[in-house]
Amino acid sequence: MLLYSKSTRLSSSALTKALIGFITLVGLSLILATVWQMTQSRRERVDSTKTEVSNIVRAAEQQAQDTFRQADNTLRDLIERVEHDGLALDQRARLKKLMARSVENVEGIQALFIYDAQGNWIVSSFPQNTPAKNNSDRAYFAFHREHTDESIHIGSIVESRTTGDKVIPISRRINAPDGTFAGVALATVPVDYFQTFFERMDVDDKGVIFLALNNGDLLARRPTLAALMTTNLAKGDIFSLYLSKADSGTAVIQSVVDGVERIYAYRRVAGLPIVVAAGVSCEHVFAPWWAYAWRSMAMIGLIIAALGLLGMLLYRQIQQLMTAERELNIARGDLEVIAQTDSLTLMANRRCFDTALQKEWARAGRNNSSLAIILLDIDWFKQYNDHYGHLQGDECLKQVARVIGSSVNRASDLAARYGGEEFVVLLPETDLAGAMSIAEKIRLSIVDALIEHSASPIGNLTISSGVVAISATRNSPYRAALEEVDRLLYSAKTKGRNRVEGRSIQASAAPSSSRGVAPLTLDVIAP
Repeated sequence: MLLYSKSTRLSSSALTKALIGFITLVGLSLILATVWQMTQSRRERVDSTKTEVSNIVRAAEQQAQDTFRQADNTLRDLIERVEHDGLALDQRARLKKLMARSVENVEGIQALFIYDAQGNWIVSSFPQNTPAKNNSDRAYFAFHREHTDESIHIGSIVESRTTGDKVIPISRRINAPDGTFAGVALATVPVDYFQTFFERMDVDDKGVIFLALNNGDLLARRPTLAALMTTNLAKGDIFSLYLSKADSGTAVIQSVVDGVERIYAYRRVAGLPIVVAAGVSCEHVFAPWWAYAWRSMAMIGLIIAALGLLGMLLYRQIQQLMTAERELNIARGDLEVIAQTDSLTLMANRRCFDTALQKEWARAGRNNSSLAIILLDIDWFKQYNDHYGHLQGDECLKQVARVIGSSVNRASDLAARYGGEEFVVLLPETDLAGAMSIAEKIRLSIVDALIEHSASPIGNLTISSGVVAISATRNSPYRAALEEVDRLLYSAKTKGRNRVEGRSIQASAAPSSSRGVAPLTLDVIAP
């Protein structure tokens, strides 16, 4: 039963909670707003960076595709001439001029070569006095010798035996008229060609752009590496995780080469066994964001500290002004609760019920209205105590009290422990039908709770109820109503228990008076 102070002033506790709540709300609002703004700013920086590196990758992809396609077209033309016209001495002279002119006209190609089936250098774009070499030991030459595939082959970086430069070999197979291996046509692209192009791209000092074969062998990288020719990225996340799922995308990855965490964009070059990727270091991306974040957090910290200090000062004033009143209210409230609460079930006790009944009876008499009383008793409770013990019996009473309390919802209604295993419910301004409905609801809730009672013929705990609805009049006693509801409870017990018996009476009527409405009985078949 809740007791409210008649004072219109807020209590010390309420003022303290309001103050703490206000400061907390303001502080949380500031923190959440700042966190949201910082999160949005971080997301925008990441999205913007992903767009930037994607554009860089597309530019590098286009450059690589143009370079390799031009080299491939040149090789196709050379192979067609060789396979059609042969390699006689006069034809070699014509090819040499054509190859030299192609090197001058096609950007990116350093040199062109034609090798016979034994790897001997037959003709190249270099001057006539350049010493010829044998390249039968090169990986690209062995590939064409062992594979009949006539498609373009891009090999790993090699060191040119003519110039000493690091070059990327682009080659195609030359076939004899009978389809057997007749040699290789080769174009070389300097690694520096891509390095120079990458240097023009807008990435930070710790950023990276690279071109690699599908197997992970590096072809070019910014910044360059001393071990460029022997570096393989196959174990990196781009090759091992992301390219297996999609040919292009973006991701935040820690480099396997230098350990720097970057925001990468990657793309597999269409139609070529090449991957292009670019990354901007997270340190560079988030440096301005962190500066903004630290400033924001410092400002929020100062504001919250100021609010906290002000709150402490106000709190101390509230405590000093209202301590005595709070202590008095607590003591009074404790005494009221103790005096009107059943210590076992924490429901209202018999005293509280008697006071409430007297008050509601007088109100019903003044308003010429009705009220109802439900008296409930646990069936075979003595046997329950004998079988399970009194401690378990107390727990049973608590559980029943909770079920009854949850079934009484109106603020004006009162559920109380009447004594022993008996409970009572007072329902102001309620007719018999409404009271019977609530009594039946309580009975069914007890049945549905499935409280074990092996000493009961039913096997589970049940209750019986007597219900009376009274039309009160001024100065009429309510003893008759209590006697009648007790009689109805006894009737329910004698008729087999686990049932509700109800009746509507006039306040002045005797318990068995014929002037009352005919008894209303709700029979229940035990489950």
